[in-house]
Amino acid sequence: MIAPVEDGLKEFENNLAQEAPWDAAPPQAIPPVDATSIERELRARNLDLARKTEVSDDLRLYLEQLGDEVDTLAWGTADIDPYLLISVQSALNHAMRLFYSTDSADARRQMRTRLEQMRQVFRDIAEGGPLYEDTSAKEIARWLANVLDVSQASLAELLGVSTRTFQRWISDVGSGPDGDDARRIRVVARIANHLRHALTGPGVVRWFQLPHPQLDGRRPLDLLEDPQATDELTTLAASVRSHTAA
Repeated sequence: MIAPVEDGLKEFENNLAQEAPWDAAPPQAIPPVDATSIERELRARNLDLARKTEVSDDLRLYLEQLGDEVDTLAWGTADIDPYLLISVQSALNHAMRLFYSTDSADARRQMRTRLEQMRQVFRDIAEGGPLYEDTSAKEIARWLANVLDVSQASLAELLGVSTRTFQRWISDVGSGPDGDDARRIRVVARIANHLRHALTGPGVVRWFQLPHPQLDGRRPLDLLEDPQATDELTTLAASVRSHTAA
């Protein structure tokens, strides 16, 4: 009496595995995400919404299609900062909820904020920046020098090295940072990539140097050597940027 039940269970499991392969690999032929075009489209949609009094159904259709693009990013077909992926997923989720709001004026206002948040994410993806693991630490050092446009001495202090060492890192012939220096420069660049959209170059450096109330009065600069503090620092930096978007 027991054998037929076991046979039936095995058949059910086999059929389920064929119909719903949850552990299957993602499709291999997913087209790449055109982050530049999406960034421009989000900007245009937000400008159009500024001239309207309520959120339209055509925007709902566009955001549903955008969800497919975000799914492509989630499958790992683009090498992006995980924080950016989380940010755009969160903004898109909140945006879709607004279509159920009974307050059209408030929904329109909040939708504009969510569209801008998504636009900033796709802009960062399009720009590239220092977030990718295949970017050398030497290139990231040069990126910091160009984007922040502060003295080399200020950047050297931020990175915990001498000015001469930093100059060697960004020179054409000198060697780049490695080991702990490379890790630190990637952390600084990831944080700076958020802050630079809300602060000037000197303002970014100063953010690292000032005691922060959400860090129990400690300076972000003092936590750069702690790998466990990286996510917290990145979140704090992103919040500065989010306030600007709002």
